[in-house]
Amino acid sequence: MDNIKLRNVHENDANFIFSIMNTDSILDSLNEIPTQLGDWEDAIKEWKQDDDEEDYVICDGDTPIGWIGVNGLSSSEKIAYLKLAAILPDRHNKGIGHYIISQVIEMLRQRGYSKIALYTDQDNRKARACYSKCGFEVTETLTEEMSNGRIVTRCKMELLL
Repeated sequence: MDNIKLRNVHENDANFIFSIMNTDSILDSLNEIPTQLGDWEDAIKEWKQDDDEEDYVICDGDTPIGWIGVNGLSSSEKIAYLKLAAILPDRHNKGIGHYIISQVIEMLRQRGYSKIALYTDQDNRKARACYSKCGFEVTETLTEEMSNGRIVTRCKMELLL
């Protein structure tokens, strides 16, 4: 994992995020709908103005291979949320997700956050297994209508820091 690193999202990352977030398997696993490049250009500009959120590109050396976002950073309770983690499908099952999420957990721990939480689909077994391996536990289940119109059972998972 020596070459796997996080770096802050820059405006020129819109093409990469657009590409990864329009990958069929990622759209399916996140129950999302296709987006336009302009959506990501606008989102990155908003993220740069939002103290509550940090977004990172996951790189293998200089090559982008994923995106991870954290929000809730302005919370007085010091509870952060893993907003999203997406890694290119050809990089799955290599331990990268576990490694990067562990890095984010440690970063938040060092910054004094008390908890990190996330929501994921109950049927997304790979994601749930990764989050469990990182120490997250299911604390709640709920039903939610997703962007693509599917009604999905979701899990809230939390980790005390």
